[in-house]
Amino acid sequence: MAMTEIGLSLDELTKSQAYLQNLGLYDGEVDGIYGKLTEAAFVQFANALSIDTILDANSQAITNSLLQMPAVVRHLLGVVGEGDRLFQKFTNSQRIFVNMGQADSSHLGFLDRGVEGCVAGSMDSLPNRNFAPSPLLSHISSYPDRLASLPDGVNIVSYGEIAMLAGTQVRVRFRPYPAIGEIPNIENIGLEFLDDSIQQACISIGSLVNGQMLSRWIGRNALDNVQFWSSTKILPLLYTICKANQVEPNQGIANCAIVDPSGKQQTRSFSELAQRICNYVESNGMTSNSLAAMFKQFATPLELQNWLISLTGNQKLSFQGRYGEKPYIDQPVLLDIAGNSMISFAKESHRGDNLISAYDLTRVMSLVAWHRHIPPSNRLPHAQWHSLSNLINAMGQDTARYVDTAIAALGMQYFIGDPVVISKMGFGYSDQRKQSELTYTACVQFVDRLATSDDRPLPKLRSVNMTLRAVLDLKNPDREALEIDSRMAATVAEILRRIVTEELI
Repeated sequence: MAMTEIGLSLDELTKSQAYLQNLGLYDGEVDGIYGKLTEAAFVQFANALSIDTILDANSQAITNSLLQMPAVVRHLLGVVGEGDRLFQKFTNSQRIFVNMGQADSSHLGFLDRGVEGCVAGSMDSLPNRNFAPSPLLSHISSYPDRLASLPDGVNIVSYGEIAMLAGTQVRVRFRPYPAIGEIPNIENIGLEFLDDSIQQACISIGSLVNGQMLSRWIGRNALDNVQFWSSTKILPLLYTICKANQVEPNQGIANCAIVDPSGKQQTRSFSELAQRICNYVESNGMTSNSLAAMFKQFATPLELQNWLISLTGNQKLSFQGRYGEKPYIDQPVLLDIAGNSMISFAKESHRGDNLISAYDLTRVMSLVAWHRHIPPSNRLPHAQWHSLSNLINAMGQDTARYVDTAIAALGMQYFIGDPVVISKMGFGYSDQRKQSELTYTACVQFVDRLATSDDRPLPKLRSVNMTLRAVLDLKNPDREALEIDSRMAATVAEILRRIVTEELI
């Protein structure tokens, strides 16, 4: 089949021109020639792709037809990757949100979207705020099973031990997953495309070989110990799981509850409280900050810090602080299903710094997501999959929906199978540093059906863990908040784009 210069066959390009013409984006001849008008039409179409696009039934059907053509989506991935187009795209979306009363500097368009969305009229300060639920909402319950499964190498493949970066002669090697407490080789090349505002980053890409997850690590200032705000809240939750499973390995954390010995607070399940930490649903004094501070009470500051050091090998981290509020329960006790005490509170309060690295969070995220595919000696000590699954479900409800918007912006929704997105965001204005800081740690995994082509006939598993920290100092905190949210959305989208195109392996 004869191909045009952009990778579409003559028939595919002709169909695309007709579709774009019906959408009002192309007013040239339907001639199968990729001229300036056709190029401009594709650019306009790529710029319009959004999770929030509202189209009439006919326009939606045409858009769907275009996005179900693999060659079209591959071309769009190149279009959106030109220059800083993704950032401009998300910046424009954020401006529209603000102008429509959908967002402000306290309720951002991507960071605060929420997995359940937002119904118009439900927020007094922004009565027009109206976002649909996440397209991934119905998938969350399947995340643990998807992370536990393996590609069979027959219907779904992985990278292998060695892969070649697209468009280059550069070969990259995936190495055995590092032992507990061992810092892997973190390559300092490959992330030059990141904006300067992304000051710290660490990305770990996985490849399954003979049932084991091999990994490649790349970073920018990946071992800098800095504040990662609420992204670190997954750490005391994970510590609690490890301690509970050490006491009773067969006791699922989903069946455990937190009790207040003083009787001031109602007994509540671990699952509910973990979810509230991630989705920021607040009631009866249960805030994300106070709950995270409460879970830290199951260890002394030094115990929790040393536990984290023992996992990641980062000897210089400091993790002894709180989250800006008093613990919801100052002396919590974790009970098993029979009401027996499993873990009791430590008597020492947490005060000090929470200064860790992008590598630490990426390492911990990979230990959770890849638990079933790394050697038992390299896994989280004592953690059982039945309990990690509960945390995975909680992290699936993170309020930040950067991956949702990335999939839509890349036009990939018809080619992503079995998606998993577990994450935790953090955001704040540092009075000490006089700047806005936004952090995001995530595992993103899916079956890439766009990888299927004549020379690559099988879908490919993509599994990547990432931690990003963005910093902005514009002398205007409100402007910083809106811009840093758009920058993070664009960065996550660009990373996923490069994962799919295999420019980043």
